Amino acid sequence: MLEKPRRMMYNCGMKHYNILDVSMYQIQLFLAVAEDRSFSRAALRMNLTQPALSKRIAALEDIVGAELFDREKRPVALTDVGGALLEKWKAIARQFELSVDEARCLSARKRTRLVVGIVDSSRQIPSFHLAGKQLARGFPGIGFSWDYVVYSRWREKLNSGELDIMFTLRMEEPNFTDDLSYEPVIVCPKLVCMLKSNPLSAKESITYEDLRTQKFVVNSPLAMPMHYVFIRENTLRHGFEPKIARYSKSTSGLISCLENDDEVVVCDMFLRDVDSEFLKVFELPDTFSGLDAVWLADNGNPYIRPYIDLLKVLLEQYRHLLGYYSPATSVLPISEPGCDNCLPHVPSSTLREPKSPPEPDLDKTDAACE
Repeated sequence: MLEKPRRMMYNCGMKHYNILDVSMYQIQLFLAVAEDRSFSRAALRMNLTQPALSKRIAALEDIVGAELFDREKRPVALTDVGGALLEKWKAIARQFELSVDEARCLSARKRTRLVVGIVDSSRQIPSFHLAGKQLARGFPGIGFSWDYVVYSRWREKLNSGELDIMFTLRMEEPNFTDDLSYEPVIVCPKLVCMLKSNPLSAKESITYEDLRTQKFVVNSPLAMPMHYVFIRENTLRHGFEPKIARYSKSTSGLISCLENDDEVVVCDMFLRDVDSEFLKVFELPDTFSGLDAVWLADNGNPYIRPYIDLLKVLLEQYRHLLGYYSPATSVLPISEPGCDNCLPHVPSSTLREPKSPPEPDLDKTDAACE
């Protein structure tokens, strides 16, 4: 009479099982027994009792549907099925260990670097780069980088981890989603720009009544719809519908789209080319604008807060260069918890910064604005 097997075995195709029932821990236990050729030695290495190890291997064998070890032999030997799985599961375990190591390295790199983006239409604001240099001096080992980012892509870059902080226009605030944290770093009025040949340029200040006869150069609604919305809401509040001269494909091209003596651009003080010698610039009454620092609410990078606080201090120090006023700032020195490193001041003679890029379309765009 045949001896009844200790445990029921299943032929291929007779048992349905969920692959998730096999854990990486079980695979590691299998490999330990295969390498040590002993349940007792493998149990000691894996910090288990021998009965607990045997129970887990038995559960694995139930899922596989075959015995993996010949327990009658001394030392313990792999069965044909166990031998077939050995090299494959070794490779799986190795890949798993490597992926965990890579994830740890990536996490460590993220914690020791800060990547900052600035809306691509912005002119050079030295404080952004200077704040990064001071941060790196205060926290040795941190890597800092920044670049101009096309308006339409900054959310994607935040979500993918390519950026830690984005500096974008305050007029975007109504569109910020719940997964974002943000904070104003520059507060300033909106500006009205026109060619010096425009008769209005002779005035000391400008009113909405003056703008009633002017034509507005506006961002393409496809590129930045809130620009047109902002202009229309403000002019309607003062009793008139804005006349549109043309649409610009990109924010950075607004100034270059000014062609005639009855055209104006409404913009921010940090727009590139706003300080051109061919322009007359006025503050637009009763308006507020600026730049917001925006980051993912669950971004645990410890350098986000120190950088923003330091940037506010530097923007306050150099605001006379740009003519804006900023929100309340924190006070230097800024130091890491448990660290006595204070961030040294960098002389203004060291101020330097990069160059920039463009954006989308609408059919009312003139050839001059392409």
